[in-house]
Amino acid sequence: MMSIADIIQLVVLCALIFFPLGYMARHFLRRIETTLRLMFFRPRYVKPAGILRREVNVKAKQNDD
Repeated sequence: MMSIADIIQLVVLCALIFFPLGYMARHFLRRIETTLRLMFFRPRYVKPAGILRREVNVKAKQNDD
C-alpha cells in the first residue's frame, strides 16, 4: 500500500517532468497547430456564384410606373 509520502513524491515527480515540458511545448504549439490544420483541414475557398446581370433591353412598362 502506498503511503502519503509516496503519493507526494509522485506528484512532485510528475510536476518536475510535465511543467517544463508544457512550458517548452507552448513555444512550439502554434507551429504544431498550423501544421495539423493544414494537413487535416485543407483550406476551402468559397467559389463565386457569379454576377447577376440584367439584359440591356429590359425596360419598365409604362403602366407599371
